[in-house]
Amino acid sequence: MAALRASTIDSTLTALDQQLRAATGARAGGAGSAVAAAIERFRADAAALLFHLRDRGERPPIVVILGGTGTGKSTMVNRLLGADVSASSFRRTYTAGAIAIAAERHHVPHDWLGVQHGQPASIPAKGEADRLLVVTHDADLTRRATLVDTPDLDGDRPQHHAQADRAFRWAEAVVFLVTPEKYQMPELVPYYRLARRYALPALHVMNKVEQQAVVSDYQSKLGEGTAAAFNRPHVYAIPRDDSTYEPPPDARLDVLRDALASHPRAEAGARHEGLGHRAADLLDRFHDQILAPLAEDRREIDAAVAMLKAMEAPPAGVDVNPITRSLARRLQQRSILYLMGPGRMLDRVRQVPALLARLPRTAWDLVMKGKAGAGEDGDGPAVPRDVPDFNAILSEQLGVLHSRIDDVIRTSVAGERWIAEDAAGYAAATIAPDRAGAIADDELAQLRTWLETRWNATPRDTAILQKVLKHLPGGEKLTQWSEAAPYLLTIVVATHHAFFGHVDLIILGGYSLATWLTERMSNEVASRTRQANKSIADRFERMAHEQIARMIVWLDSRAPATAELEKMRRLAETLGGAE
Repeated sequence: MAALRASTIDSTLTALDQQLRAATGARAGGAGSAVAAAIERFRADAAALLFHLRDRGERPPIVVILGGTGTGKSTMVNRLLGADVSASSFRRTYTAGAIAIAAERHHVPHDWLGVQHGQPASIPAKGEADRLLVVTHDADLTRRATLVDTPDLDGDRPQHHAQADRAFRWAEAVVFLVTPEKYQMPELVPYYRLARRYALPALHVMNKVEQQAVVSDYQSKLGEGTAAAFNRPHVYAIPRDDSTYEPPPDARLDVLRDALASHPRAEAGARHEGLGHRAADLLDRFHDQILAPLAEDRREIDAAVAMLKAMEAPPAGVDVNPITRSLARRLQQRSILYLMGPGRMLDRVRQVPALLARLPRTAWDLVMKGKAGAGEDGDGPAVPRDVPDFNAILSEQLGVLHSRIDDVIRTSVAGERWIAEDAAGYAAATIAPDRAGAIADDELAQLRTWLETRWNATPRDTAILQKVLKHLPGGEKLTQWSEAAPYLLTIVVATHHAFFGHVDLIILGGYSLATWLTERMSNEVASRTRQANKSIADRFERMAHEQIARMIVWLDSRAPATAELEKMRRLAETLGGAE
């Protein structure tokens, strides 16, 4: 790999990392999603590749010790250094995080492993998950190699495996540690293959040995296909403490210590080839585990968003007419042109044919039949006071919209997964039904205020007639009668045959005018009713569209936009061309 191509990988990975950082979390399906986990893994491995692209300089190589549960990794580190620097225990899975032992602090680069660095509270050190503890220990071996103790590869805690795997990706050399009981563990086989593929210098050590035959068998298996074809590498053998076994002279602990101190680097050609393989593997994982799932999610999201945008908001289904109906009746009762009252007044009016000819239809029914419909004459049953629960109606309508949106999202398997991965975000995007109910409460409160204001107001026809009477001869007295009772003026005129002058014209023509005035009076109430209904419907429609818009925003957060995915794809192509 030429320097220019290495520089291209560096810049491309940096740009791709920035894109994925923006896509992490909700933008990639939620923090707990498989894609989000793959992105975090990719970013960690990309950072490791960038680390390996840098020149190591004169710094000692970082050697990572990998092994399974109970292989004695911490004990082996202590024996190699001749000091208790890493905490060990008869209990398994004791080391929870990586521990680096270096002669000087700066031998461990500040960004190595991509986690926070710290110092142990005490020695021997006990590792902490997602944190690198750096122990400074000056010894002949640490001046030539920095040793890293790691958690188990095969423990019952997956997070321990993840810590060990991350250390392997950042390692500049590796020691595979097994025991007679653990040398066939399948968890190590992929790491054998990757160490060879990445040109990573590796040493093989069998701990707790009691006989040479098992060491030879392990050595032969390392030369077989699935074990990465190491061509029967040299295996160091460390006897069990209470065993009489003596390893060959070239496999003893002191020879292993010397091998670590003089551990050679990979040849330049092999190293560049290994870096190319790292980049290719990283690119394949990006396409398979990140780009392809995100592109599929984006297609599903776009389809769901199109369905939501086409969705019509359900009607509010609210009519406040039952509330305003009683007000219309009240205004009619207070109108001077609306005949109702004692039977003797009605009898007298029946004796005036000219007056009867001009009665409005409602007054005609009242005079001739004695009533104008249920409740109109004051003696009939009252208008029902029960009205619908408008708050519940609007809440239910918003619930209907929620159900329709949920059906659209859950139509696909991806939708079920999105909701499961980000249940809190889905709930936050859902407008509470009581907000819809509050619309009805607010509008009805305004309507109630208007009703209370109008309830005791003088109807328009009465007010007009009173103003006219004030300007007529003798109108002052008639005005007092009209103010005393809405129907008193009609009684006086009809019972005293007072068909005279302008008053006669007003009375006789009043019933023609009554139709117009009464309609105006009714229209005022009807207009306010329509206004309340329209305001409720408009506000509910806006809320419904807000609900749809909020759910579209939540859906869009499940995967990056198409333009972002296309930019990632182009960066990946650039990375592939630099291999």
